[in-house]
Amino acid sequence: MKAYYYDDGVFTFEGAVSVINCNGYATPIRIDGKHMDYYPVLNEKSGKMASGIRITFTTDSKDIVLKIVNDEDDFMMDLFIDDEYYEGKCISRDEDAAEFRNLPEGLKHIEIWLDQRRELKLREILIDDGSKINKSLIDKKRWVHYGSSISHSIEAKSPSTIWTSIVARRMNLHLTNLGFYSECKCEPMMGFIIRDLPADYITLKIGINLVDGDLNRRTFKPNIFGLVNIIREEKPFIPIVLCSPIYTPLYEDIRGGSGYNLKEMREAILECVEIFKKYGDKNIYYTDGLKLFGSEYRSNMPDDLHPDAAGQYIMADNFIKEVFGKYLI
Repeated sequence: MKAYYYDDGVFTFEGAVSVINCNGYATPIRIDGKHMDYYPVLNEKSGKMASGIRITFTTDSKDIVLKIVNDEDDFMMDLFIDDEYYEGKCISRDEDAAEFRNLPEGLKHIEIWLDQRRELKLREILIDDGSKINKSLIDKKRWVHYGSSISHSIEAKSPSTIWTSIVARRMNLHLTNLGFYSECKCEPMMGFIIRDLPADYITLKIGINLVDGDLNRRTFKPNIFGLVNIIREEKPFIPIVLCSPIYTPLYEDIRGGSGYNLKEMREAILECVEIFKKYGDKNIYYTDGLKLFGSEYRSNMPDDLHPDAAGQYIMADNFIKEVFGKYLI
Protein backbone atom coordinates (compact mmCIF):
# COMPACT_ATOMS: atom_id res chain seq x y z
CA MET A 1 0.00 0.00 0.00
CA LYS A 2 1.06 3.60 -0.59
CA ALA A 3 1.14 6.13 2.25
CA TYR A 4 -0.08 9.71 2.06
CA TYR A 5 0.51 12.42 4.64
CA TYR A 6 -1.25 15.67 5.44
CA ASP A 7 1.45 17.68 3.69
CA ASP A 8 0.72 15.82 0.45
CA GLY A 9 -2.50 17.82 0.14
CA VAL A 10 -4.70 14.96 -1.04
CA PHE A 11 -7.16 14.92 1.87
CA THR A 12 -8.75 17.52 4.14
CA PHE A 13 -10.04 17.81 7.68
CA GLU A 14 -13.49 19.30 7.21
CA GLY A 15 -15.03 20.94 10.26
CA ALA A 16 -11.63 21.84 11.70
CA VAL A 17 -10.57 25.43 12.32
CA SER A 18 -6.87 24.60 11.91
CA VAL A 19 -4.43 21.70 11.82
CA ILE A 20 -1.35 21.16 13.97
CA ASN A 21 1.17 19.21 11.91
CA CYS A 22 4.26 18.20 13.85
CA ASN A 23 5.96 15.31 15.65
CA GLY A 24 5.09 12.97 12.80
CA TYR A 25 1.31 13.37 12.94
CA ALA A 26 -1.43 15.85 12.07
CA THR A 27 -4.11 16.93 14.53
CA PRO A 28 -7.24 18.82 13.40
CA ILE A 29 -8.47 21.22 16.08
CA ARG A 30 -11.40 23.56 16.55
CA ILE A 31 -9.46 26.64 17.65
CA ASP A 32 -6.72 28.75 16.05
CA GLY A 33 -3.57 26.64 16.19
CA LYS A 34 -1.29 29.61 15.51
CA HIS A 35 -2.48 31.47 18.61
CA MET A 36 -3.20 28.71 21.11
CA ASP A 37 -2.60 30.92 24.13
CA TYR A 38 -5.64 33.00 23.20
CA TYR A 39 -7.78 30.00 24.16
CA PRO A 40 -6.92 29.06 27.73
CA VAL A 41 -8.53 25.78 28.83
CA LEU A 42 -9.86 25.14 25.31
CA ASN A 43 -6.33 24.51 24.08
CA GLU A 44 -5.82 21.87 26.75
CA LYS A 45 -8.59 19.47 25.87
CA SER A 46 -12.03 20.16 24.39
CA GLY A 47 -10.72 22.42 21.61
CA LYS A 48 -8.65 19.47 20.39
CA MET A 49 -11.48 16.94 20.58
CA ALA A 50 -12.68 16.15 17.07
CA SER A 51 -16.43 16.67 17.48
CA GLY A 52 -17.91 17.11 14.02
CA ILE A 53 -14.57 16.83 12.18
CA ARG A 54 -14.28 14.57 9.15
CA ILE A 55 -11.42 13.36 6.98
CA THR A 56 -12.51 13.69 3.36
CA PHE A 57 -11.04 12.64 0.02
CA THR A 58 -11.89 10.88 -3.23
CA THR A 59 -10.32 7.54 -4.15
CA ASP A 60 -10.81 4.41 -6.19
CA SER A 61 -8.98 2.24 -3.66
CA LYS A 62 -10.80 -0.81 -2.30
CA ASP A 63 -8.80 -0.68 0.94
CA ILE A 64 -8.11 2.31 3.18
CA VAL A 65 -5.99 2.26 6.32
CA LEU A 66 -5.59 5.17 8.73
CA LYS A 67 -2.47 4.99 10.90
CA ILE A 68 -2.84 6.94 14.13
CA VAL A 69 -1.18 7.56 17.46
CA ASN A 70 -3.67 5.99 19.85
CA ASP A 71 -2.73 6.84 23.42
CA GLU A 72 -6.25 7.02 24.87
CA ASP A 73 -8.87 4.39 25.75
CA ASP A 74 -10.30 3.87 22.26
CA PHE A 75 -11.08 5.83 19.12
CA MET A 76 -14.29 5.68 17.06
CA MET A 77 -14.65 6.41 13.36
CA ASP A 78 -17.68 6.33 11.05
CA LEU A 79 -17.08 5.79 7.33
CA PHE A 80 -19.45 7.29 4.75
CA ILE A 81 -19.15 6.55 1.05
CA ASP A 82 -20.86 8.99 -1.34
CA ASP A 83 -22.73 10.47 1.65
CA GLU A 84 -24.14 7.10 2.76
CA TYR A 85 -23.14 5.38 6.01
CA TYR A 86 -20.97 2.35 5.28
CA GLU A 87 -19.14 1.16 8.39
CA GLY A 88 -18.09 2.11 11.90
CA LYS A 89 -14.85 1.25 13.67
CA CYS A 90 -13.73 1.37 17.27
CA ILE A 91 -9.95 1.16 17.61
CA SER A 92 -8.80 -0.07 20.99
CA ARG A 93 -5.93 1.53 22.84
CA ASP A 94 -3.44 -1.16 21.83
CA GLU A 95 -4.19 -0.65 18.11
CA ASP A 96 -2.68 2.01 15.85
CA ALA A 97 -4.73 1.60 12.68
CA ALA A 98 -8.29 1.77 11.40
CA GLU A 99 -8.72 -0.60 8.46
CA PHE A 100 -11.57 -0.27 5.97
CA ARG A 101 -11.37 -3.22 3.58
CA ASN A 102 -13.18 -4.47 0.48
CA LEU A 103 -14.84 -1.17 -0.31
CA PRO A 104 -16.94 -0.76 -3.46
CA GLU A 105 -15.07 -0.48 -6.71
CA GLY A 106 -14.70 2.78 -8.61
CA LEU A 107 -14.12 6.40 -7.69
CA LYS A 108 -15.93 7.36 -4.50
CA HIS A 109 -16.18 10.24 -2.06
CA ILE A 110 -14.89 9.21 1.37
CA GLU A 111 -15.93 10.94 4.58
CA ILE A 112 -14.68 9.61 7.92
CA TRP A 113 -16.30 11.18 10.99
CA LEU A 114 -13.91 11.33 13.93
CA ASP A 115 -14.46 10.51 17.58
CA GLN A 116 -16.16 13.45 19.31
CA ARG A 117 -14.54 12.42 22.62
CA ARG A 118 -10.95 12.30 21.45
CA GLU A 119 -8.06 14.16 19.85
CA LEU A 120 -6.93 12.64 16.55
CA LYS A 121 -3.23 12.17 15.85
CA LEU A 122 -3.09 11.00 12.24
CA ARG A 123 0.20 9.68 10.94
CA GLU A 124 -0.77 8.63 7.41
CA ILE A 125 -3.47 7.29 5.12
CA LEU A 126 -2.68 4.20 3.10
CA ILE A 127 -4.44 3.12 -0.09
CA ASP A 128 -3.90 0.32 -2.57
CA ASP A 129 -0.85 0.56 -4.84
CA GLY A 130 -1.83 2.11 -8.15
CA SER A 131 -5.01 3.72 -6.79
CA LYS A 132 -5.81 7.42 -6.94
CA ILE A 133 -6.51 9.83 -4.11
CA ASN A 134 -7.46 13.50 -4.33
CA LYS A 135 -9.21 16.17 -2.35
CA SER A 136 -12.99 16.06 -2.69
CA LEU A 137 -14.93 18.93 -4.18
CA ILE A 138 -17.40 19.99 -1.49
CA ASP A 139 -20.33 22.05 -2.73
CA LYS A 140 -22.55 22.50 0.29
CA LYS A 141 -23.81 25.48 2.21
CA ARG A 142 -21.80 26.00 5.36
CA TRP A 143 -23.24 25.94 8.87
CA VAL A 144 -21.17 27.12 11.85
CA HIS A 145 -22.57 26.20 15.25
CA TYR A 146 -21.27 27.38 18.65
CA GLY A 147 -22.35 25.75 21.88
CA SER A 148 -21.63 23.81 25.06
CA SER A 149 -21.25 20.13 25.92
CA ILE A 150 -24.82 19.66 24.73
CA SER A 151 -23.48 20.49 21.25
CA HIS A 152 -20.17 18.69 21.77
CA SER A 153 -22.30 15.56 22.31
CA ILE A 154 -19.91 13.18 24.03
CA GLU A 155 -22.99 11.12 24.93
CA ALA A 156 -23.70 10.20 21.29
CA LYS A 157 -23.23 6.57 20.29
CA SER A 158 -20.77 7.37 17.52
CA PRO A 159 -19.19 10.37 15.75
CA SER A 160 -21.83 10.64 13.05
CA THR A 161 -24.72 10.49 15.53
CA ILE A 162 -24.00 13.71 17.39
CA TRP A 163 -27.11 15.82 16.84
CA THR A 164 -25.31 18.51 14.82
CA SER A 165 -24.00 15.81 12.47
CA ILE A 166 -27.50 14.39 12.05
CA VAL A 167 -28.83 17.87 11.22
CA ALA A 168 -26.00 18.56 8.76
CA ARG A 169 -26.47 15.32 6.85
CA ARG A 170 -30.25 15.64 6.67
CA MET A 171 -30.00 19.24 5.48
CA ASN A 172 -27.01 18.58 3.18
CA LEU A 173 -24.83 21.11 5.01
CA HIS A 174 -21.12 21.45 5.66
CA LEU A 175 -20.79 21.50 9.47
CA THR A 176 -18.29 23.24 11.69
CA ASN A 177 -19.23 22.25 15.24
CA LEU A 178 -17.79 24.62 17.83
CA GLY A 179 -19.47 22.84 20.72
CA PHE A 180 -17.11 22.66 23.70
CA TYR A 181 -17.54 20.54 26.79
CA SER A 182 -18.22 22.99 29.70
CA GLU A 183 -16.57 25.83 27.78
CA CYS A 184 -19.21 27.86 25.91
CA LYS A 185 -18.36 31.14 27.64
CA CYS A 186 -19.14 33.72 24.93
CA GLU A 187 -15.41 34.36 24.66
CA PRO A 188 -14.45 37.22 22.32
CA MET A 189 -11.83 35.07 20.57
CA MET A 190 -14.53 32.60 19.55
CA GLY A 191 -16.30 35.51 17.93
CA PHE A 192 -13.21 36.15 15.82
CA ILE A 193 -13.06 32.48 14.78
CA ILE A 194 -16.71 32.47 13.73
CA ARG A 195 -16.27 35.84 12.02
CA ASP A 196 -13.47 34.48 9.84
CA LEU A 197 -14.94 31.06 8.97
CA PRO A 198 -16.87 30.62 5.71
CA ALA A 199 -20.53 30.46 6.69
CA ASP A 200 -24.00 30.60 5.19
CA TYR A 201 -25.75 30.03 8.52
CA ILE A 202 -24.61 30.65 12.09
CA THR A 203 -26.25 29.35 15.25
CA LEU A 204 -25.17 30.24 18.78
CA LYS A 205 -26.53 28.01 21.53
CA ILE A 206 -25.50 29.86 24.67
CA GLY A 207 -26.23 30.15 28.36
CA ILE A 208 -25.94 26.86 30.22
CA ASN A 209 -22.18 27.16 30.86
CA LEU A 210 -22.71 30.67 32.25
CA VAL A 211 -25.70 30.24 34.55
CA ASP A 212 -23.54 29.22 37.49
CA GLY A 213 -21.48 32.37 37.54
CA ASP A 214 -18.68 32.94 35.00
CA LEU A 215 -20.77 35.93 33.88
CA ASN A 216 -23.48 37.72 35.79
CA ARG A 217 -26.40 40.09 35.30
CA ARG A 218 -23.97 42.94 34.65
CA THR A 219 -21.86 41.10 32.05
CA PHE A 220 -24.01 38.43 30.40
CA LYS A 221 -25.89 40.54 27.87
CA PRO A 222 -22.89 42.78 27.05
CA ASN A 223 -20.87 39.66 26.21
CA ILE A 224 -23.61 38.50 23.85
CA PHE A 225 -23.63 41.94 22.22
CA GLY A 226 -19.85 41.80 21.83
CA LEU A 227 -19.79 38.25 20.47
CA VAL A 228 -22.42 38.94 17.81
CA ASN A 229 -20.98 42.31 16.81
CA ILE A 230 -17.53 40.76 16.28
CA ILE A 231 -19.14 38.21 13.94
CA ARG A 232 -21.06 40.97 12.18
CA GLU A 233 -17.78 42.78 11.28
CA GLU A 234 -17.29 40.33 8.40
CA LYS A 235 -20.76 38.81 8.12
CA PRO A 236 -23.26 41.66 8.25
CA PHE A 237 -26.07 39.79 6.52
CA ILE A 238 -25.53 36.09 7.32
CA PRO A 239 -28.50 34.71 9.31
CA ILE A 240 -27.67 34.22 12.99
CA VAL A 241 -29.92 32.32 15.38
CA LEU A 242 -29.40 32.62 19.14
CA CYS A 243 -30.69 29.54 20.96
CA SER A 244 -31.30 29.65 24.69
CA PRO A 245 -30.65 26.72 27.08
CA ILE A 246 -32.59 23.48 26.80
CA TYR A 247 -34.47 22.14 29.80
CA THR A 248 -32.20 21.64 32.82
CA PRO A 249 -34.10 20.87 36.05
CA LEU A 250 -31.46 22.14 38.48
CA TYR A 251 -31.52 25.71 37.20
CA GLU A 252 -35.02 26.20 35.81
CA ASP A 253 -36.23 28.07 38.91
CA ILE A 254 -33.15 28.22 41.14
CA ARG A 255 -30.66 31.00 40.41
CA GLY A 256 -27.05 30.06 39.81
CA GLY A 257 -23.99 32.15 40.60
CA SER A 258 -24.79 34.36 37.61
CA GLY A 259 -27.88 35.70 39.36
CA TYR A 260 -30.07 34.13 36.69
CA ASN A 261 -32.19 31.03 36.63
CA LEU A 262 -32.75 29.53 33.20
CA LYS A 263 -36.18 31.08 32.77
CA GLU A 264 -34.64 34.52 33.31
CA MET A 265 -31.64 33.70 31.13
CA ARG A 266 -33.90 32.77 28.21
CA GLU A 267 -35.66 36.12 28.61
CA ALA A 268 -32.29 37.91 28.63
CA ILE A 269 -31.18 36.23 25.39
CA LEU A 270 -34.49 37.13 23.74
CA GLU A 271 -34.01 40.74 24.90
CA CYS A 272 -30.58 40.76 23.24
CA VAL A 273 -32.09 39.64 19.94
CA GLU A 274 -34.77 42.31 20.17
CA ILE A 275 -32.10 44.97 20.78
CA PHE A 276 -30.13 43.83 17.73
CA LYS A 277 -33.32 44.12 15.69
CA LYS A 278 -33.97 47.56 17.17
CA TYR A 279 -30.64 48.72 15.75
CA GLY A 280 -31.36 47.37 12.29
CA ASP A 281 -30.21 43.74 12.24
CA LYS A 282 -32.85 42.03 10.12
CA ASN A 283 -31.13 38.65 10.02
CA ILE A 284 -30.94 37.69 13.68
CA TYR A 285 -33.42 35.37 15.34
CA TYR A 286 -34.22 33.71 18.66
CA THR A 287 -35.11 30.09 19.41
CA ASP A 288 -36.36 29.02 22.83
CA GLY A 289 -34.26 26.07 24.04
CA LEU A 290 -37.34 24.46 25.56
CA LYS A 291 -38.61 23.91 22.02
CA LEU A 292 -35.40 22.06 21.20
CA PHE A 293 -35.40 19.80 24.24
CA GLY A 294 -38.05 20.42 26.86
CA SER A 295 -39.18 18.72 30.06
CA GLU A 296 -41.12 16.11 28.07
CA TYR A 297 -37.77 14.57 27.09
CA ARG A 298 -36.39 14.28 30.61
CA SER A 299 -36.26 10.49 30.33
CA ASN A 300 -33.62 11.02 27.63
CA MET A 301 -31.44 13.06 30.02
CA PRO A 302 -29.99 10.52 32.47
CA ASP A 303 -27.91 13.20 34.21
CA ASP A 304 -30.67 15.84 33.96
CA LEU A 305 -28.40 17.88 31.70
CA HIS A 306 -27.26 16.11 28.50
CA PRO A 307 -29.40 14.36 25.89
CA ASP A 308 -28.44 10.69 25.68
CA ALA A 309 -27.72 8.75 22.48
CA ALA A 310 -31.40 8.53 21.56
CA GLY A 311 -31.87 12.15 22.60
CA GLN A 312 -29.44 13.23 19.87
CA TYR A 313 -32.09 12.33 17.29
CA ILE A 314 -34.79 14.18 19.21
CA MET A 315 -32.57 17.25 19.42
CA ALA A 316 -31.80 17.02 15.70
CA ASP A 317 -35.47 16.70 14.73
CA ASN A 318 -36.46 19.68 16.83
CA PHE A 319 -33.52 21.81 15.69
CA ILE A 320 -34.42 21.25 12.05
CA LYS A 321 -38.03 22.17 12.78
CA GLU A 322 -37.49 25.14 15.08
CA VAL A 323 -34.32 26.68 13.62
CA PHE A 324 -33.79 25.70 10.00
CA GLY A 325 -37.48 25.29 9.27
CA LYS A 326 -38.45 28.68 10.67
CA TYR A 327 -35.48 30.95 10.02
CA LEU A 328 -32.73 29.56 7.83
CA ILE A 329 -34.09 27.56 4.89
